[in-house]
Amino acid sequence: MPAQTRRITMECAGNNRVYLPQKARGVQWELGGVSTADWTGVSLAAVLERAGVQPGALEVVLQGADRGEMTDPLPSGGEIHYARSLPLTLDLEDVLLAYEMNGAALPPQHGYPLRAIVPGWYGMAAVKWLNRLEVIDRPYGGYFQTVDYARWEGRGDLPPERVPLSAMHLKAQIARPAPREVVSLGRPYRVTGAAWCGQGTPQTVEVSIDGGQTWQPGRWTTPAQTAVWRLWELDWTPEQAGPHELLARAVSSEGEMQPAHHDPGRGSYEITHPIAISIVVSGADAAQENP
Repeated sequence: MPAQTRRITMECAGNNRVYLPQKARGVQWELGGVSTADWTGVSLAAVLERAGVQPGALEVVLQGADRGEMTDPLPSGGEIHYARSLPLTLDLEDVLLAYEMNGAALPPQHGYPLRAIVPGWYGMAAVKWLNRLEVIDRPYGGYFQTVDYARWEGRGDLPPERVPLSAMHLKAQIARPAPREVVSLGRPYRVTGAAWCGQGTPQTVEVSIDGGQTWQPGRWTTPAQTAVWRLWELDWTPEQAGPHELLARAVSSEGEMQPAHHDPGRGSYEITHPIAISIVVSGADAAQENP
């Protein structure tokens, strides 16, 4: 079948979880739950077209070979496969069933021999070790669609509704300096990072070196591309020794802005507020300020 290669950024829905005010369940991601790679595979749309989709079809369920019994956050009632669904209204031509990563066969930890890649969506939708596709005519009610990787959404006067996580939200993240890094007083330093989003592209980015009191624009070093992170940088010469908190925030081409704080309703997922990177500027007087 015709193959295509696409560069896609993927972020775990729990990325930055360790920075939440209270310890949350799940992998204690710091800043590393996001990456970009070149994926090669066949579009999901082409596979479904060959299989044939009947009228009334609503979603396609992607099932992985990995399975087990869940106990947290709720018992699964027995052994289940990891599975997620995608609506057929999504542009499935963009969804890849990938068998190569960065020009080589998928490594086992990345889903060999076949996995899904869903541009613009959090990584829980990119099912690994893919072994089954099922087209259904109703909303999928699987464990990892409704119990885990889901959140409550308010509906005004109506009771909140449980909805599955889907598209990534806008985020700008600092790569350098790293947390707890020591930088030199009075010496130029290049702050670098990336910004990404599920809809549109990052349009502007700002950086604060004083814990959010003031902001200055960063400059892009890569072009805007759909579903690919955009790299940025800022030249900074520290003028005061001691502890500093650096933050970054962005605005997307769709007008999306990062919230100032994490929404508790999203639990330990979709952590999109600016993450403070704590560093120390070392200089002649730094020893007195930071004994």
